[in-house]
Amino acid sequence: MKHWVGRPVIMYCGEEPYTIMKGILRKWDPAASVAVIGHQEISVPFRDIMYIKALAPKERALPPVLHSVGYVMRERQQFDTAVYFKSAVTVWRGDKLIAFNTSIISHTKGSVMLQDGQSLMKGTHLFVVRSLRG
Repeated sequence: MKHWVGRPVIMYCGEEPYTIMKGILRKWDPAASVAVIGHQEISVPFRDIMYIKALAPKERALPPVLHSVGYVMRERQQFDTAVYFKSAVTVWRGDKLIAFNTSIISHTKGSVMLQDGQSLMKGTHLFVVRSLRG
């Protein structure tokens, strides 16, 4: 069953009517006798799994969610990626919150343009990005 790890699956558990779980199979752990599924990393004992099948593309439409961990952008490519993917960005100046859950429209070597029209300097502000998962 290790061939399912990293793939979107639908897992049927228990007795009929089955409990159905959809998501990425994160881990198949024979030592603990569990499979770990979904972004919430739910552990399912092997004895409860009746069968597993691949999710069809139309069944994969799980809603995207923001990663819980953000990172400080420092490199040009990080800013480029945030613009391209319209990633959620929080902007700080010292301990003061300047913008929350905004996106970057464009950037130059020294400044950033936010979706609300603010132009902020990279050297004096901290830009924390959280990308979408799912």
